[in-house]
Amino acid sequence: MKTKVVPCLAVAFFLVFALGLQASAQDKKPIIIGFIHSMSGAMSMYGISSEAGAKIAVEEINAAGGILGRPLKMITRDDKLNPEVGLREAKDLLLSEKADFLTGTISSAVAMAVSNYAKREKKLFFISIAQSTAITEENFHRYVFRIDTNNVPYFGYGPALALAKTHKDKKIISLGFDYECGKNALAMFKEKYFELVPDAKVIDEMWAPLNTTDFTPYITKIANSGAEAFYLACIYGGGELAFTKQAYAFGLYDKMHALQACVGDVETFHKVRPGEPYPKGALTTCRYPFYALADPRNKAFVEKHNKMVGFYPSYGAMNEYLIRYAVKAAAEKVGAFDTEKIITALEGMSIDTFFGKVPIRAYDHQAMMPTWYGFVDFSKEYPFPHIPKPLGMLGEESYHTIDQIKKIRGEK
Repeated sequence: MKTKVVPCLAVAFFLVFALGLQASAQDKKPIIIGFIHSMSGAMSMYGISSEAGAKIAVEEINAAGGILGRPLKMITRDDKLNPEVGLREAKDLLLSEKADFLTGTISSAVAMAVSNYAKREKKLFFISIAQSTAITEENFHRYVFRIDTNNVPYFGYGPALALAKTHKDKKIISLGFDYECGKNALAMFKEKYFELVPDAKVIDEMWAPLNTTDFTPYITKIANSGAEAFYLACIYGGGELAFTKQAYAFGLYDKMHALQACVGDVETFHKVRPGEPYPKGALTTCRYPFYALADPRNKAFVEKHNKMVGFYPSYGAMNEYLIRYAVKAAAEKVGAFDTEKIITALEGMSIDTFFGKVPIRAYDHQAMMPTWYGFVDFSKEYPFPHIPKPLGMLGEESYHTIDQIKKIRGEK
C-alpha cells in the first residue's frame, strides 16, 4: 500500500503546482486598453496628444507594479473621424485583441457608435474629449463614462457664467456655425445667462454656413450692431482662427467685449505669436490651464508630454492620464479587475487630479470636470495667447442638474 501512496502524492503535488502556475500566469496577464482616436487628418493633434497622456500614465503605473500586479498594455487605433471606422476598430479591439476596456474619441458621432457597441458587449468605454451630452444623458447606459467636460459647460453654461461674473453685458450679438452644435450652444448660453442677468438680451443671432472662412460681412454687422459684446457659438478650429484674424484687423476687439469659448486651451492658438492677430482681451474659458496649475505632478506631466511629442498637452492628454489612474483606484478598491465591480466603485467616486478631487456623478457617469475662465493675453512664460491669470474655476454649477437630465430622459 505504501508504494501506491507516493505516486498519488506526486500527482496531487503536480496538479497543485500546475494550478498555481496557471493562477500566477493569469494574475500577470496584461490588462489591455483599446485606445480609439483621430490619429490622422485635421484633428490628429488631439489624438497624438491624448495618446501621449495615456502612454505616460501606462508607463508610470507599470513602473509602480501595474494594477493589482498586472501590467497595462495599450493598443492604438485611428478612427479617422468616421463612425463606421471607429465602430470597426472597437469591434476588433474587443473581439480580436481582447481589450478589457476602451478609451478615447473626439468625434461625438464616433463616440456614440462606440458607446452603443460597448453597451452590447458589456465593456467599459471612457470618453476623453467627445462633448455631446446625448451620450451620457438621453442615451446613457451603465458602461459609458465621461472623464471630460461636455458641451453644456464647454459652449453654453460655462461662457454664460463667465460673462455674468465679469462684464454682465445687457446687449449681446451672437455668431455661430449653422448646424446643431451652434444652435444648441446658443440655446444653452441664453438659458443660463438670462437666468443670471434677467434684463439681458441677444439682439441678433447670425448663422454662418459651416466651413465659412470669410467672416467680413458678419464682423461688419457685429461692429455696427450697438451690442456691448459678441458671442461665438460653436465656431472653433480653423474657423475661429480665420474669424479672429479678420476681427483683429478690423479692430473689433477694441470696440466691444468678446466672448470666445475655450481660447484658453492650447490647441487652436498654440502657433500664434506676439504681434500676430489673436483674440485680444477676449473673455474665454479653458479646460486645462497647465500653465497656471501649481501641482508638481502637473509640471512633471507637461515635461513628459513635451518630450514625447514636442508640444504642450491638450486637455485630452490630461483626461486620458486621469482615466487610467481612476481605473487603477477603482480596481484596487474592489480588489479585482472586474468590470461590474469597477463600474460600481467608479459611481460617485472622486478622482485625484492636478487640481484636487473631482467627483464622478453616479446618475450619468459624468465627471464634474471644471472649466476656468479669464481674459486672453500673452505672458513672458509662454509664447502663445492664453489666460495668464485665471479669474476662477466653474464646477458642477456649469453642468445640467440631475433634475434637468431626468426631464430630458422623460423620467419623473
